[in-house]
Amino acid sequence: QAAVASYNMNSNSLYYFRDTHIIKAESQLVAGIKYYLTMEMGSTACLKNRVPGNVDLTTCPLAAGMDEEKLHCDFEILFVPWKNSSQLLKHNCVQMK
Repeated sequence: QAAVASYNMNSNSLYYFRDTHIIKAESQLVAGIKYYLTMEMGSTACLKNRVPGNVDLTTCPLAAGMDEEKLHCDFEILFVPWKNSSQLLKHNCVQMK
């Protein structure tokens, strides 16, 4: 969720994206826990300027037809449980055809 929220906050898209399929998930114990996620994301019908940023994206229907956009994304996230903080370290998303 932190990865998708960070992506939505930093993207220029008019619509929110949400994860549609997690392809791979791995973790590594460091000074916290590093998560490596590979997932597919799809654009939703929820406009960012009409829906608050803390929206439950599962309530946003996926866009269909010409408005549909699909992404393949790799995320690297650091979660530090004793600080209750998460930080998106890296992300790379490419448009799927």
